[in-house]
Amino acid sequence: MHRWQKTLAGALVLTGVVVGALWFTGNLFADPLPQGRAAPDFTLQDQDGKRHRLSAYRGKTVVLAFYPADMTPGCTLEMRSLNASLPQFKEMGVQVFGISVQDVKSKREFCDKEGLQFPLLADVGGKVARQYGVLAPAGIAQRVTFIIAPNGQIASVITNVNVAAHGEQVLAMLKEQPTAQAAVSWKAQLGQPVPDFQLPRADNGKMESVYGDRKQKATVVMFIATRCPVSNAYNERMRTIAQEYMAKGVRFVGINSNVIEPTPEVAEHAKQNGFPFPVLKDEGNKIADRFNAQFTPEIFVMDAKGVLRYHGRIDDSQNPANITSHDLRDALDALLAGKNPPRAETKAFGCTIKRVR
Repeated sequence: MHRWQKTLAGALVLTGVVVGALWFTGNLFADPLPQGRAAPDFTLQDQDGKRHRLSAYRGKTVVLAFYPADMTPGCTLEMRSLNASLPQFKEMGVQVFGISVQDVKSKREFCDKEGLQFPLLADVGGKVARQYGVLAPAGIAQRVTFIIAPNGQIASVITNVNVAAHGEQVLAMLKEQPTAQAAVSWKAQLGQPVPDFQLPRADNGKMESVYGDRKQKATVVMFIATRCPVSNAYNERMRTIAQEYMAKGVRFVGINSNVIEPTPEVAEHAKQNGFPFPVLKDEGNKIADRFNAQFTPEIFVMDAKGVLRYHGRIDDSQNPANITSHDLRDALDALLAGKNPPRAETKAFGCTIKRVR
């Protein structure tokens, strides 16, 4: 038996029926922070030991689902429901976290047992639950879910959690919010923010956020291919430019949207070319459609706030000996100097992206 299970068992004996009621409803003692309040910042570890800081997700919608205990009946139903709704959450650019007071090892066991694919955060000692007003006298979290808006404020508070259908419950509430609606229908436009999105990495299948931890000074999205001779002519340049500017605080992400190029091929291509950046697979070319990307290679550069500042080519010649305009370098140098790129848009060229018909 885990230490937390022994502690909880003792609490149940001491408090009897009261804690028993709390266990099933999760909100008997709840006095959660209200809508409109700034969400308290925190840093907690997930089931893999990775540390997550809430403020690092500023600019996107975050769901914080507090729950009493790992691997208990009601909490299992709740986490299963959230897990089943992950594709819709990801489509909306929403980050989901489960939070309870059990430790990282317990979280790992819970995820392994139920196949949960989103972070469960270990709030050992209940400090974060206390900050949000959902820590019960027994030392466990209430079953309360907070929806945090991109500006860091609490947009909604759900205390009447339907454990069997909580994913659908949260989605319904999100769809009533303008920021979530915008995230569903976004199209990349120069001078406008590009919301965060996730795609699976070609090498390991894990979901990767385009903005990562958002500590970068700029983000470069490159639509690339494995079989396109034009894109392949730029492999060395892409690797060299990425290595140079990653050292200056720029994030690079490669995206393959070609339906004719399977994921294992994309992973092997990235490995053979020594790309120092993650290469993601865009099944169904959904992200290519959001950017209206047409060629490989085709480049999009967002500034530190996620605003699209440059779109077009890497440079003006497939043959390195004939380059006269270093467009991507010029754009990055300007952004790093706190200026706008000298040219916001250039004409991309290469092979057309092979889309799903």
